[in-house]
Amino acid sequence: KKASKQLERNLIQKALKITGGNKTQAAKILEISRPILIAKVKQYGLE
Repeated sequence: KKASKQLERNLIQKALKITGGNKTQAAKILEISRPILIAKVKQYGLE
């Protein structure tokens, strides 16, 4: 479970990097809603 959280965190980081921090585009890449992405960004301290 810890590994899957780390993987999720890494994927979110990469999507934000690719999109230059654009959360709407990053959410589309990850196929999740923008509010879920924002919650996960806060959860992982990626702001």
